[in-house]
Amino acid sequence: MENTKHSKLIKEQTSKEKAATPATFLSQAFIFSFILLISNGISAILPFPMPASVIGLILLFIALSTHVVKLEQVESVGNKLSAILSFLFVPSGISLINSLDIMRTSGLQILLIIFVATFVLLALIGWSSDFLLKVRRASSEEKATEQVSLKQATQHVKEVR
Repeated sequence: MENTKHSKLIKEQTSKEKAATPATFLSQAFIFSFILLISNGISAILPFPMPASVIGLILLFIALSTHVVKLEQVESVGNKLSAILSFLFVPSGISLINSLDIMRTSGLQILLIIFVATFVLLALIGWSSDFLLKVRRASSEEKATEQVSLKQATQHVKEVR
C-alpha cells in the first residue's frame, strides 16, 4: 500500500517536470513580461511616483484572483524567480552604495521615517485584523443564533403537531 502511494507521488512529480517544457516556460515568461509592460505604462501615467514592480504585483494578484490568469500559467516562472530573489536585490544595493552622500546628510531622517512608517503600518495591520476578526465572530455568532432559532422553531412545530 505504502509502495503504491510512493510510486504515485513519483509519477506525479515526473509528470509535473515534463509539463514544464520550454514552450510553457516562454509562455509564462510572456505573461510576466506583458504584466510588467502594462505596469510600466500605468506607472508612467500616474501623477505620483509608484514603482512599476509594485503595480505589476497588484495586477498579477488581480489577474490571479479573478482567474484571468490561472496559477498553473505562472507558477513555474514564479518559483524560479523566487529561488533567485536575493540575487535580484543586488541592483538595489548598488544603487544604495551610489547614494552614500545622501545617506550621510539625511541618514537619521531616513531611518526615522522608516521606523515611523513601519510602526504605523504594523498598527494599522493589527487594528484592521482585529476589526475583521470581530466582524467574522459576529457573523458566525449570528449564524449560530439563526441555526438555534431554526431548531427551536422546528421542535415547536413538532410539539404542536
